[in-house]
Amino acid sequence: MQSDEMMSLSEKLRLHRDKVHLRTVLLAAVVLLVVGGAFVYSRVRVFRHYRVLSSVERSDDTATSYVRIGSRTLKCNPNGVTCVNDSGDVQWNVTFTLQSPVVDVCDTTVAVGDQGGQDVYVFDENGQMGHFEVEYTLTKVRVAKQGVVAAVLEDGASTYINVYDVEGNLLVKSKTSMNETGYPLDVDISQDGQKMMVSYLAVDNSDVKTDVVFYNFSSVGQSQTDYQVNSVELGGIVVPEVHFLGGSYAVAFRDDGLVFFRGRQVPEQGAEITVEQEIISVFHTDDYVGMITASDDETHKYKMQVYRADGSRCGTGYFDMDYANVIAADGEIILYGTDEMEIYSTGGRKKASLEYEKQIYGIIKTGGFRKYQVITPDSTDTIRLR
Repeated sequence: MQSDEMMSLSEKLRLHRDKVHLRTVLLAAVVLLVVGGAFVYSRVRVFRHYRVLSSVERSDDTATSYVRIGSRTLKCNPNGVTCVNDSGDVQWNVTFTLQSPVVDVCDTTVAVGDQGGQDVYVFDENGQMGHFEVEYTLTKVRVAKQGVVAAVLEDGASTYINVYDVEGNLLVKSKTSMNETGYPLDVDISQDGQKMMVSYLAVDNSDVKTDVVFYNFSSVGQSQTDYQVNSVELGGIVVPEVHFLGGSYAVAFRDDGLVFFRGRQVPEQGAEITVEQEIISVFHTDDYVGMITASDDETHKYKMQVYRADGSRCGTGYFDMDYANVIAADGEIILYGTDEMEIYSTGGRKKASLEYEKQIYGIIKTGGFRKYQVITPDSTDTIRLR
């Protein structure tokens, strides 16, 4: 009897353990199914609605430009800059008077230059880092993360590309000429402030060409003439934009495509992408670059191509919205027109398509799940897609 009772108890314990194990397996399967379904749904869903989380009345004028620095937004116009958090609370502000402010951003550092004037201001999330005046008329400004500034200056028939520290001390002075270097169409400075990239347009025996030139101001370039460490000639090509990307990468936006470069100290030419269609817009982040052209597919108006910083293809997308502006941020490409917007992943998948209740002046990707700031003529609205 005792043996039979013991066997019966043992069997009951085994059956109980089996039931617990089965319930655990079933629960895990359900959780995986739900999570997997949610993931797939989030990958294929196109958001077409939004909810306004907050709205702050605009007190600035329509000439104000908005840039994102870290977790804050910087508002800049000819009368000064104001830094606000996502709730619209003012963190700090600096007043000045500029004719035509031009802005450049590197991570959380911002340079504001007076195009046509001589003033340059440098800011970060905490406020003003520096202010100085350049020697000649400013046409373009670029900033590095620690505040080093590269500026293109005009003095009559002469053009200069000068580099300054955040206090305005002149670090490098370079005079250019159409006969020798060509005219500088664009310039960029690396995040560490050690390298500079310039696109020079020149005419060679009546033929147009562009030289993409790299400079290194560290010990690597000190033994080279004018710090120049590499030059790539692109015959018959115009390069209106150049940018350093994240890590050791850089890109040149040419009139018929893209040229990628790689090298931490001496960048070398890498992948080269050409397109037959006219390039309408270009965009970039530290990790991705892209271009929008007329579509090569009769069923759509536009084609968007996105590439990683190393030049490898990331994705392609087609769309029909007649957009006014395109921005790239946090792994998304945002297109917007007068009162509509579309959002795409870097892989080319449409994530959102919606009409807005007011006229759209600008859009900023903020922190938070599916949250954006929409700049309208009379308010700054924080919305969440749904």
